[in-house]
Amino acid sequence: MFKVQSFQPHQLLQEYIVSYMILQTDFPDDGSQEMIILPHLIQNITFNLGQTNAIYDVVNCEYTAPDIIVGPNDRICKIRISAGMKSFVINLRPGAWFKLFRIPALYFNNKSMDLQDVAGSSLHEIGKQMRARTNGEQQVRILETFLIRQLLSKKTYSRNIDEAIRLIYAANGNISIRQLESGAYLTKRTLERNFLEQTGLHLKTFCRIVRFRKTIEYIEREPSVQWIQLAEKFGYCDQTHFINEFKHFSGYLPHMYPGFRGDLEQALGL
Repeated sequence: MFKVQSFQPHQLLQEYIVSYMILQTDFPDDGSQEMIILPHLIQNITFNLGQTNAIYDVVNCEYTAPDIIVGPNDRICKIRISAGMKSFVINLRPGAWFKLFRIPALYFNNKSMDLQDVAGSSLHEIGKQMRARTNGEQQVRILETFLIRQLLSKKTYSRNIDEAIRLIYAANGNISIRQLESGAYLTKRTLERNFLEQTGLHLKTFCRIVRFRKTIEYIEREPSVQWIQLAEKFGYCDQTHFINEFKHFSGYLPHMYPGFRGDLEQALGL
C-alpha cells in the first residue's frame, strides 16, 4: 500500500521530532483510495515530493497545499490519496510545533494549513530546496540545518508543559487537572491556556485521546480481548461511558472495531 523510508532525527531535535519519513503510494497509476485516520495527538509537517493534488481532504472538501502543517485531530479524518503521492513527513511530538516556531497549534486542529500561510516563506523555501534533491539523506540535512537554526534562535519564554504531558501518558489519560496542577507546578488556568496553545487541544480532550489510543493499542496486541473488561482496565466510569467514548473516537461500537489501524495510520506510525 505504501513504501516508507524512515530517518532518525539529530540528537538536538529528538525532544521535538519522533521521526522523518518519505511516504510513497504503492498502488496502480490510475487509482485512488479513501482512508480514515482516527483522532490522534501527533502534529506533522509534510512536504510534497510527488505530483500535485494527490491528497484530498474529504471532511474539509479541499486538496491540501504542497507543503502543510497537519493535526492534531480530535475527530475522525478522511483523506483520499491518489497514485503518485510522495511526501516527506516530519512527525512532531505534542507541543513541538509551538516550541520551534512560537505559532499556536490550535489554528490547525482537525485540518491542514499551507506552511507559507502559517509560517511565512522560510519553510516554503526549504520545501523547494528539498524537491531539488532526490536523495533522502540530503533532504534530511537541508531540513535539519534549518530546524536546528530555528531551535537555537527561539529564546522567547513560554510555560513548559512537558511534565504535564509526561504525567498524562504515564496515567494512560486517567489523571485529574488537580493532579496535573500539582505535578507540573502550574495553576489550572495557566495549564489549560498553555496546553491549548501548544498542543492544539483542550487539556481534557488530550487526556481522552490518550486513553482512547491506549485502548486501541491494547486491542491490537490482544486479539482475544474481553470487551467487558476494557472499561475498568482503562479507567472509564462504566460500560456505557466506554462504549460512547469508543464510538465517538472510532466510529465503531467496541465489538465491531476491526482490531487494527488503517493502512495510512500504520504507515505514519500514529
